[in-house]
Amino acid sequence: HLFFSFLRLYVEGYRNPTMNGYAKMLTIWSLSGLAALSANINVPTKWGVISFTLGGGATVICVILLTVSLLMVCYTEYQDRKSAEDSQLIKVRHMGLIDHSIGDVQKYLPRELKRIKPQPFDIEFDNSHKTTDIDDLAKQLAQIIRLPQTIKDSGRSLNNGKKHIVYSCVAPVPMIAAAGHIISNMQNVHVADWDREAKKWHFNDQLDDGENLIFETIDKKDVSTVAVNIAISLSLPLRLNKIEEEFSGSALYHINSVYQGYDKICSKAKQERLAKGVLEFINNEIIPNYSNLNRLDFFIAAQASFIFQLGTVLNQGHLPMTVFHHFNPANEVKTHPWAVAINNGTYEVVA
Repeated sequence: HLFFSFLRLYVEGYRNPTMNGYAKMLTIWSLSGLAALSANINVPTKWGVISFTLGGGATVICVILLTVSLLMVCYTEYQDRKSAEDSQLIKVRHMGLIDHSIGDVQKYLPRELKRIKPQPFDIEFDNSHKTTDIDDLAKQLAQIIRLPQTIKDSGRSLNNGKKHIVYSCVAPVPMIAAAGHIISNMQNVHVADWDREAKKWHFNDQLDDGENLIFETIDKKDVSTVAVNIAISLSLPLRLNKIEEEFSGSALYHINSVYQGYDKICSKAKQERLAKGVLEFINNEIIPNYSNLNRLDFFIAAQASFIFQLGTVLNQGHLPMTVFHHFNPANEVKTHPWAVAINNGTYEVVA
């Protein structure tokens, strides 16, 4: 247990190159060296036990390093506490699906954020994935649109580096994408996903495994086409036939991955890379081939944090109107009954 604790601290220090991280790495090195230099080794032979004692002047160096590293840890802990007192944390809870008694994200926050007193911002609209009431959906979107001004008003004297946002959500795809698009310019945004099996929140701190997206052309139209459908399947398959049927006049491209499933992309670095890959595909393959393009329609099956990240990278001034569609297989009229359209800084729920 002690070995794995040291290994965890070492990896944390390596991945998070701060003074605190370096101090922890130095502590591990000095403790490891001290243990090795102070070891007693007994080697049994047919002539008896031969003992070796490792130690000497090098032990003093390790003790000095250990003392220095512990002082560094204490200093950085003090600095972190002082920084927390001068920082702001907006804790957004966005619930738009079925209420499964999902707990608060507070106890799952990263260690450095737990020291900051949170300011809650709740967006509660249960069962919005089943409704087709545009006015009710517009109220939810209005709450999301309020986020930037709320953040600005609650911490006017702080620079952006002191402001932190934790966004925890279980909500329809269009609303999550809109949230990512709206607060894309904010620093220090931490997005939490709800683990349905473990019944807890988690942040995406795993390493990037290097997996790439797979891009498929399903229905390429001529250059006069004004709209393009982009279907992204990362958690479960999409009903491409329904997209073709309900948006028949548009070209259709499918983006997926080898390993589909819930919570398969738990690396923020990987999410950022894949989201940028989608943007590059739009810039390099779609926009040049459709000179009259004025609309991009997105259909996404992925975990919330990736949807949020995609909304963030698509906040580009050169893109045409971007529409994120909601999928409801129980709807008798249309399986994509509503969407959030984003156009030149405006956000609107459309049927």
